[in-house]
Amino acid sequence: MVHTFFSRVFLSLFVLISVVKAEGNKSGSDSLRTYHLSEVVVSATKTPTLSTQIGSAITVIDREQIALSQKGTVLELLSEVPGVFLVQQGGPGKLATVFTRGANAGQTLVLLDGVEMNNPGDIGNVFDFSNLQTSDIERIEILRGPQSTLYGSDALAGVISIFTKKPSQDLNITAHLEGGSYNSLRSSASASGRINKLSYLVSANDFKTKGFSSASDQYGNTEADGYKASSFTSKLNYAFPEDISLSLLLRYNKANTDFDYSGGINGDDPNYSYSLQESVMKTSLDFSLFDKKWTQSFSYNYLRNFRKYIDGVDANHPATSSDARYDGTKTKIEWLNTLYFLDDQRITFGAEAEEEIAVSDYYSNSAYGPYNSFFPKASTTTFGLYAQDQISIIKNFNTTLGVRYDKHKKFGSVTTYRIAPVYFVEETGTKIRATYGTGFKAPSLFNLFDPAYGNADLKPEKSKGWDFGVEQFFINDKLSIEVSYFSNIFNDLFSFDYATFKTVNLAKAETKGVEFGLKYKSNGFAVYNFTYTLTNTKDKSDNSPDKDSPLLRRPKDKASFSSIFFLNEHLNLGFEILYTGIRDDKDFSTYPVQRVQLKSYTLVNMSASYKITSMFEVFGKLHNVFDKKYEDILGYGTERRSAYAGINFSL
Repeated sequence: MVHTFFSRVFLSLFVLISVVKAEGNKSGSDSLRTYHLSEVVVSATKTPTLSTQIGSAITVIDREQIALSQKGTVLELLSEVPGVFLVQQGGPGKLATVFTRGANAGQTLVLLDGVEMNNPGDIGNVFDFSNLQTSDIERIEILRGPQSTLYGSDALAGVISIFTKKPSQDLNITAHLEGGSYNSLRSSASASGRINKLSYLVSANDFKTKGFSSASDQYGNTEADGYKASSFTSKLNYAFPEDISLSLLLRYNKANTDFDYSGGINGDDPNYSYSLQESVMKTSLDFSLFDKKWTQSFSYNYLRNFRKYIDGVDANHPATSSDARYDGTKTKIEWLNTLYFLDDQRITFGAEAEEEIAVSDYYSNSAYGPYNSFFPKASTTTFGLYAQDQISIIKNFNTTLGVRYDKHKKFGSVTTYRIAPVYFVEETGTKIRATYGTGFKAPSLFNLFDPAYGNADLKPEKSKGWDFGVEQFFINDKLSIEVSYFSNIFNDLFSFDYATFKTVNLAKAETKGVEFGLKYKSNGFAVYNFTYTLTNTKDKSDNSPDKDSPLLRRPKDKASFSSIFFLNEHLNLGFEILYTGIRDDKDFSTYPVQRVQLKSYTLVNMSASYKITSMFEVFGKLHNVFDKKYEDILGYGTERRSAYAGINFSL
C-alpha cells in the first residue's frame, strides 16, 4: 500500500515539475527574482508579520482555501497539515484530538479569536475539535514547536489559532445548505456590515446526522450514533476617534451526541448520550500612542464548558449505568503592548492573569456495585509576564527573541524562552529558518485536586524543542518547496503511580522527524499541494513497560496529495489522497492489556463546484471514494463511502 501510494504521488509530482520547468522557461529569468511577500501571520509573534520574517514552522489555511475545499469541519481542514495528526473516537460529534509533532493531545494550545479553548474541566485540559464547523472560519494558523514564551501553558508542541470571520465594511449576507449520507443536514447563515462607526457580524450554523456506530461495525456493532450541534457567533466593533476601538465577541455552542459503551465487540449502547453547552466571550480595547509607535490592547476572555453524560441500563448492559457532569471555566485578562520606535526592532511585551475553576460529579452502577466520585469546586490562578524582540539589523535577516515568566498558585514559577532566526535570500527566493524553545504545561485542576488521584505537589510538564527548515520559491511564488527537521524532548510528564494511586511527574518522551511540503499554482488552471511527515516517537520513561516503544496512535508516516482544477470560470474539481501509516494502539478489552498495530490506509476524496451566478454556487462531495475500511482508534468506527451536495449563497 505504501509503495502504491507513493508511486502515484511521485508520478504526479514528476508531471508537475515538468510543467513547472516549461513554465519557468517561458517566464524568463527575471521572474525568478520576484516573490509574493505579502502574506501576513499574526499568531507567531502576536503582531502582524510578513511570513518571510518568521522563523517558526507555520501553516496557514485562508478563507479561499476553505471555500475551494468544500470541507465542512476544521478536522477535515487539518488533515493535510504537515506535523499534525488527528484521531476521533467514532463519527461526527465524538471526541477528536490532535497530536502535533508526536506530542500528547493536551500539549497543543488551541485559540479561537485569541481565546484559549483547552478545556479547564477536562482531566488533561484537552480541546475537542469535533464541534468546530468551517462556515464562519476565516483563517487558521498552525504553529509547530514550543510556543510557551508567548502563550504560556499547554503550548509545549504548538499552537492552533483559529480566526472567525471579521465584520465587513459593506453589507454581506451568506447562506449554506448541504445534505447527504447518514441523513446528514448542514446549514449556516451570516450577516455582516457597518452602521456608521459600528461594524457587526452575526452568524449561525446547524448540523445534524444519524451518523454511524461509534463502535466499529467490523466487530458486529450496528446501532447508529447520531449527532446534533448548533452555534451562534456575534461580533461588534466600534471605532472611536484617535485610533481607538472597542470590540466584543460572543459565541455559544450546543451539541448532543450518542455514544457507545466502548469500542470493539459488544460496544453498542443504545442510550448512552452526551450533551455540551459552551460559552465564549472576549472584549478588547485597542489604541495607539505616539503616532502609532506604541500600540496597546486590553482584553478580557471567558470560556465555560459544561458537559453531561448519561448512560441508562439496556438489554446489552443490564447492570451498567452512569450519570456524570463536568463544569469548567477559564477567565483571563491580558495587557499586550508593541513598540515601533526603532526601524530595525519591534518589541512586544505583556502581562496576563488567568483563573481556572472546575467541579464535577460522577455516579455509576455496575456488577461491582455503586460508585460515586465527586470533585469539589477547585480553582487555581496563573500570573504571566512576557517580552519579545523582533530584530532586523541586517537586511533580510530577522531574529525573534522571547522570554516568559509564569507564577502558578500551586507549583510556583517557571521560565520559558525562545529564539527564531530567519534569513531570506531575495536573489534565489530561499528562506532559511531555525527555532529553539522551551514549553510547559501546568497540571490540570483534576491532576492537582482530585480526592482520589490528585497530587498537589505536581510540577509542570516541560519540553525542549528545535527545528531547522528551508523553503524555496520558484516562478513568482507559484511553486514553493519546504523541508523541516524537528526534535522535541518532553520531561516530567504526568503519569499514574500504581504504588500510591496518585498522579506523578515520572514519564518522559522524545519525538523527532521530517516535514515536507510542496505547493504549486498553475496560471489559474490548478492548485497542487503535497505534504509528507516522518515522525519517530519514543516512550523514554524509566519505569514504563513500554520504554523505547513508539507512542500510541502516532503514525510514523503521514502524507497527502490534493489538487483543485479550475476548468473554467464556473466549474472547479477537487481531488484528495490521504495516507496514514502503521501505528501502535492498545487493546484494553484484554487482560493483561495487549499492544497491537493498526494497519496503514489510504483515503480518496473528491469534490466539485459550479458557480451558477455571482450569488449562487452548487457543489458535491464524495468521501472515501473506494469505501476503505480502517481504524484511527482500535475498535472505533470511521466514515465509509458517502456523498454530499449543497448550495452556497453570497450577497
